[in-house]
Amino acid sequence: MQCSVQTDVRAVMTKSFSTFFYLVMAMAIIFSANVRAEVIVQQLANEGFILSDGKSTRVMVDGMVVEPYSVYGGLPPELIPAFNSATGPFADINMILVSHQHHDHNQPENACQFMQKSTKAILATSSQVVDLMREKCREFVLTSPRIQIIDPQYDQMETLKVGDASVNIFLLSHGGGKYAHLNNYGHLIELGGVRILHIGDAAMEQADFKRAAVADMKVDVALIPFWYFQPGPGGGMVRRYLTAKHMIATHIPPGEMAEVKEYLKVEYPKVLILENVLDEARFGQ
Repeated sequence: MQCSVQTDVRAVMTKSFSTFFYLVMAMAIIFSANVRAEVIVQQLANEGFILSDGKSTRVMVDGMVVEPYSVYGGLPPELIPAFNSATGPFADINMILVSHQHHDHNQPENACQFMQKSTKAILATSSQVVDLMREKCREFVLTSPRIQIIDPQYDQMETLKVGDASVNIFLLSHGGGKYAHLNNYGHLIELGGVRILHIGDAAMEQADFKRAAVADMKVDVALIPFWYFQPGPGGGMVRRYLTAKHMIATHIPPGEMAEVKEYLKVEYPKVLILENVLDEARFGQ
């Protein structure tokens, strides 16, 4: 009898534990479904950013810039060792995108250093960018399967996927004259349900933005060169093509930071500035 009672008690305890276990699991699933994912936008030098879902996918745009160039800044000295070794805040990058070849957006020697230290990053960019890198690390550029030359056309975007990120790459003119030959790529990155637009050094040409259908991209976060907010045609371009739920002014020379901040505070108070390298903003769906 005693043994029978113990068996019944064990059975009751086992059943109760199972019920409790499944109740906890159900509550965890409900809780996780209601937690909004966050996408992290982290400032690097100039127009460089790391975009992350905080889990498994990290995308770098125009981020292989280390040294100051012209009036534009580089990385703080204390961060350069981490960049050179692809560690710390520069670790685990899945994809690297470069808008164009100018040294305030990509520095070939530093790009070679980073790509060779990173074990999994895929570089997707134009032949113009890759050709300049080839002068610094020829064998790596010619043999690495992690370098992808892309060539989007005005009537045909390039679409890439890596991890949980989807990237649409499209042409936006850098301007005429001496810039007419440059390939400048815009990037629409969708990560964690958030659409982030990066336009490189796109010229303020309405016909070009219209041809690329930028106004129809349903952007959540727009990364916009600061001069678009200055007096002149940029304001109209922002209103017509670049208005998003969140706008971040970028590519600000360190020597002009205080002046730009003061101006935007008055004229565009909702526009964010990530003033320092590794400053970040977080956005939910």
